[in-house]
Amino acid sequence: MKNIFVMPKMTPQRLVTIAMLIALAYVVDQFKITIIPNQLVVGFGFIVNAIMGSITGPVYAFLTGAVEDVITVLLSSNAANFIPLWTLMDAFLSGLYGLFFYGREISSNKTKDWVYVSIAVTTITVLGSLILTPLLIQIYFKTPFVAQYIAGRWIKIFEIPLRILVIMLILPQLQRIPELRKLMGIKK
Repeated sequence: MKNIFVMPKMTPQRLVTIAMLIALAYVVDQFKITIIPNQLVVGFGFIVNAIMGSITGPVYAFLTGAVEDVITVLLSSNAANFIPLWTLMDAFLSGLYGLFFYGREISSNKTKDWVYVSIAVTTITVLGSLILTPLLIQIYFKTPFVAQYIAGRWIKIFEIPLRILVIMLILPQLQRIPELRKLMGIKK
């Protein structure tokens, strides 16, 4: 059984990599593609979260996800609207990326890896976009769960194939870099 509380040694190289990924996450979060106005907006922050999780493991991914969210909120024009539960949700989802991807070699040539990434991405997307986000919107903004789905929350399910494809294109390529392989906890 895999230990979910894996905490790789915090080396200066890992710390600098985390800091660079937090900065990259802030930049990437600024870019979104609107496919259906006010319905389906695709952001690419999940890419950095997957990379961060694969490098730091679940515990550090949780912590860096929280730090990244706080920094993003503080540097935005919505700093006055800081919602702690949103930060906790982002940290939890980042930790899930660490749980699924740290220490796991992924190859785009293996069917079992496509299935594994599909399960991981579906789990994280369903929890984040279809359960926790609507729940927090209902708690903070009093918009009923059902009303959010009628208005189009369910369309987020179409992001899943895109996320799977992007992660399967990027993570195996990054795992070919020897320094990153070592940071990702991949033996060989």
